[in-house]
Amino acid sequence: HRRSLNKFTMTMMLQLATRRLAARGVTAGRSASTAAATSVTSDIPSYVTEAPAATVTKLDNGVTVASLFSAEGGSGASYTTTNISGCGSRYDKVGGEAAILASSLGGVVGREFISLSSLAGLGSVSGEQLDGLKAALTAKVGNASYESQMMDHLHSTAFQASPSGNSLGNALEGTAESIASVSADDVAGALAGVNGSNVVVVGTGSGSHDQLVEDASKAYGTLASAGSGKEVGSVAESAAFIGSDVRIRYDSHDTATVALAFKGASWTDPKTMPMALMQTLLGSFSKSSGLGKNVAQSMCQEVADHDLASSISAFNLSYSDTGLFGIVATAPDNKLDDMLWYVMPNMVRLAHGVSDEELARAKIALRTQMLSAFDGDIAVGEQTAQQIQTIGRVMPLAEMVARVDALTMDDVKAAADEVINDQDHALAAIGGIHELPDYNWIRRHSYMLRY
Repeated sequence: HRRSLNKFTMTMMLQLATRRLAARGVTAGRSASTAAATSVTSDIPSYVTEAPAATVTKLDNGVTVASLFSAEGGSGASYTTTNISGCGSRYDKVGGEAAILASSLGGVVGREFISLSSLAGLGSVSGEQLDGLKAALTAKVGNASYESQMMDHLHSTAFQASPSGNSLGNALEGTAESIASVSADDVAGALAGVNGSNVVVVGTGSGSHDQLVEDASKAYGTLASAGSGKEVGSVAESAAFIGSDVRIRYDSHDTATVALAFKGASWTDPKTMPMALMQTLLGSFSKSSGLGKNVAQSMCQEVADHDLASSISAFNLSYSDTGLFGIVATAPDNKLDDMLWYVMPNMVRLAHGVSDEELARAKIALRTQMLSAFDGDIAVGEQTAQQIQTIGRVMPLAEMVARVDALTMDDVKAAADEVINDQDHALAAIGGIHELPDYNWIRRHSYMLRY
């Protein structure tokens, strides 16, 4: 009876919406969904189209210097971001040396780069300093959250170690065992292959571009020429995605953390933007967010309605030659099977199409997320440095927004069909996972049987 009533109510609401659209001049043959999607589309705002362009200079040895100063020589704070590719955890030989190097320079480590908040000189690490850095990093790794551990385990099973040691499967900050064995020579070796083309310096806030170029030249002008090494964003060996899983079972735990991913897209892959929209379509949910069950995305609605997880979120990670697309969730140990029963169809349905309303809402949300990523001088510096290192140029905000607006349902379906539909996956799980379906069950639910 309830289903019949809901169907009748929805029909009446749709008819009312159609009459209102017709009164505004919308033709009768046009669907309410398409009209609603069109009505939320707006022109690119002026603060995006009129955003200042970056000034870029390349030093003789290949170091890239970019600035987005609000006023040349004006008053106010100045911020500098330095990204160095070719020495992230992907290039660790022991495990943890890139993280130790980043800490010694006051920065953070990524899988393919280290990021510094200054023009720090690339010096060596002394023995006494090394011991302190190793102790601090070991404590940090030991206190890492399950979700952080899951991403390391996910990378380790998806991108298993290569003979050359160049592997995205390396732990981001090493393990307690590998950190203990790192020597000063290992840390120095992390910098051995870095040349000018691996360094990007970005200035934001108030300052002088010419002064920034001079300071960058003093800090990194002695690095080897760009011609002696690999270009920005390139790797010596491509990562191979392997469908596999790693499961760490603790029957004493009443919750489990699960990360599931498919092979994603690199920074320069045409699927990168559609997959960013796919991530927004899946969305995220957390019981602690205050929204409760009032979430927009279909996957999150079903997880919330059936109380299947305390948190779940989609992620889309891109690297220089590959990527990972999937979800990470924390759920009760007795609801893992039910959770995946709802999650997998929501992922697969992206390859078959979503409603016009969902697509329009996701595009607005994606635009907001992209613009929010450039909120503040420090954030602008980090994003600009990342763009130069990954796509080789600074993409204007107007172009980013225009690329999102240009996405269509066919773009999403094509990307999802290639990435998710009937494709192998990688999975990492820890905790009470006795009800977590096996690999073949999940693999079988990566496609729909339609006739």
